[in-house]
Amino acid sequence: MALPIASAGKATVTGVLICWLAACSQDDAPSSSPWTANQQAIPVVLEPVTLLPLNERVQSVGTARALRSVLVYPETSGIVTELTIEADRTVATGDVLLRLDARDEELAVELAQVQLEDAERVVKRYKSVNTLNTNIAESQIDEAQATLDTARIALAQAEINLTRRSITAPFSGHVGITEIDVGDRIDTNSVITTLDDRSQLLINFAVPEVYVQQVVPGSPVDVQLWDGAPQEIGGEIVAVDSRINEGSRAFIARAAIDNSDDRFRPGMAFEIALNVSRGSFLSVPDVAVQWGADGAYIWIDNEGKADRREARLIKRLPGMLLVEGDFAEGNFVVTEGIQAVRQGAQLRALNANSLDGNIRAELGSGEGQR
Repeated sequence: MALPIASAGKATVTGVLICWLAACSQDDAPSSSPWTANQQAIPVVLEPVTLLPLNERVQSVGTARALRSVLVYPETSGIVTELTIEADRTVATGDVLLRLDARDEELAVELAQVQLEDAERVVKRYKSVNTLNTNIAESQIDEAQATLDTARIALAQAEINLTRRSITAPFSGHVGITEIDVGDRIDTNSVITTLDDRSQLLINFAVPEVYVQQVVPGSPVDVQLWDGAPQEIGGEIVAVDSRINEGSRAFIARAAIDNSDDRFRPGMAFEIALNVSRGSFLSVPDVAVQWGADGAYIWIDNEGKADRREARLIKRLPGMLLVEGDFAEGNFVVTEGIQAVRQGAQLRALNANSLDGNIRAELGSGEGQR
């Protein structure tokens, strides 16, 4: 009975060896797990990195002012004797708006004229006498000439003082309402009226500092009344401020609009809009961007293998993100199947147009790779 027992022992050992070899064979067999990147390609959907222009529309609200606008003050004080101001009337350069009592100034002009004529006669007489003989000293002639020069200056000053008794329009425009009446006594602090040249209107508005290189004189703008019916009016930038406001982080730009038909008035509020381009940036589908502890990143197809690249976000567009990073136009990014992707994993590109809803759901959840 010893032989059968030995045979049974050999059979047992043989069975253990077979089981052990089978186990080793199973361990050596390729795994179907998606987490072993070098053993099985992960099915993903890839889309190219494209270059898109970043065009934005800047909108702001500003208040209009006239092309030229002044408050009219008198240069001297006195009693008002004449008033020609009519509210909103058009006046030309040099038109008289108001006159003050000028009797003293008129007399001063006459006196200065008499003194000038007298000084001229003295100088003429001295020179005539010296033509015949030299009885008059040169110093006496010089003194007479100085008196003549002084008389000329006195006459010019008297004429200026007389001119100041009439207040005239410094430029063509529309005069405003006045609170002055004939007989009022006014001084240099009295506002007579306003004068506006509203053939053009100027509108100051704030622009964020990021557009300081794009908003320049000559740039076209669209203008419309802030609270009125939509009615776009063409205009252009005519000036840009030289500083950025530290509080608002914005700068002031000035737009000009034509108002030759006199539709608008200074003080109206307008909405300004202009299109600006910030250049072209790389764009990827928004689903391609993932977030990690150190910020945003994307998966690039690098010769069939997954390569993680950091991405800096520039602007969000519908369905797309403008980004910057170590990748270029034409590279392919993973947009579906991202959950199973690891650094260096082999990628198998699927045709996005041929995927049905079930396969897309599996790619999105990662179940298709398990």
